[in-house]
Amino acid sequence: MYVISINYKKAPLEIRERFAFSGEQQRAFLRGCRESGELPESVILSTCNRMELYTQFPEEETDGESGGWEEHARRRWERMEEAVCRARGVSMELCRMYGSCYYGEGALRHLHRVTCGVDSMVMGEDEILGQVKQAYYQAMEERCTGFALNTIFKSAITCAKKIKTDTSLSKTSVSLATLAAGRIVAFLKGRDNPRVMIIGITGATGGAVMKNIRAHKEITLIGTSRRHGADGEVIGMEGVTMIPYEARYEQMGSCDVIVSATGSPHYTVSSRKWQQARARAQENGEAPPRTLWLDLSVPADIDRQVADYGELCQLDYFRELARSNNEKKQQARKSAEHMIEDQLDTLKRELFFHEILREVPEMKAAAAGLTFEQILYRVRDEADYQEMRGFFGALRKVLKKEE
Repeated sequence: MYVISINYKKAPLEIRERFAFSGEQQRAFLRGCRESGELPESVILSTCNRMELYTQFPEEETDGESGGWEEHARRRWERMEEAVCRARGVSMELCRMYGSCYYGEGALRHLHRVTCGVDSMVMGEDEILGQVKQAYYQAMEERCTGFALNTIFKSAITCAKKIKTDTSLSKTSVSLATLAAGRIVAFLKGRDNPRVMIIGITGATGGAVMKNIRAHKEITLIGTSRRHGADGEVIGMEGVTMIPYEARYEQMGSCDVIVSATGSPHYTVSSRKWQQARARAQENGEAPPRTLWLDLSVPADIDRQVADYGELCQLDYFRELARSNNEKKQQARKSAEHMIEDQLDTLKRELFFHEILREVPEMKAAAAGLTFEQILYRVRDEADYQEMRGFFGALRKVLKKEE
């Protein structure tokens, strides 16, 4: 398996925005790769903090190619980079400047670390497991996964669930939503009857922010959604005043905090329309002295010019808040890393066994005319020292179980 990754470690927000795929764009990309035969077995993951493409190439592609495995890997990474850059309209230079590449065991380890939350900006956060599962299921629906990718992603998901259960990595989890909620509560301290609007409240991130602040009864919560009929009473949104997305500016000017967490490719809040909304609220004596804006989306949802009227916090702001959380979880991280290595050993054995099964009939036929002793001596003569130790070690272990 091969991976290219544009993530928060090397790429700032403005770069990650350029590589971000919406849900429909992901489906179109996968469909195009399959139909063209360019990257027929692929999974694409696009979140606030990363865009990653996982691709499995058939081994027979290297037949007749010149160069060693490094050259083969370079050519394959280039094909993946070209496909992503073409889809997003960005240059290859930008991808190579901010991207990271993984291959083979390194790619398997990277996926497991991402899925388990070990590689997250907020270590142990819960959202990434659901995001990986969604990306994988989407690729399956588009018929872009075969045996290898199915086995690999199922292994990563299983490992993440085990780590979540058996370690403290995700217990008392700090996520982007909890960090955002903490910032909101601190900002509203001392304000009378504060109002918070969450644009995209029915989404995963917006809904998680809402759940984290709903216990503060003094806060009036207003939620918007593009879903038809989502205004009024919505199951799971008890205590929230739901309004149509199109009506957001009618109430925005009187809100103390405005959160936006959507997958929209366009601004959900423009500076010009916000100024008009604020002016109306001022006329009615409802405008707060300062406004807190939390933009939890990639690409950015909120026009940066609104910061002239308050405080704008984007995703990279939360990196600093996440550092202390990550330091506290270092011991749990070590346990998680050991569990990942154990899972990788199981996965590699399963993948290798599936691959070697094709050769078993031929091996069986070749061994039919040999005695057990002859096979052992041939192993001694043909295998190198490490191969021989591995063979006899495994044979000893298997035969002991038969006693």
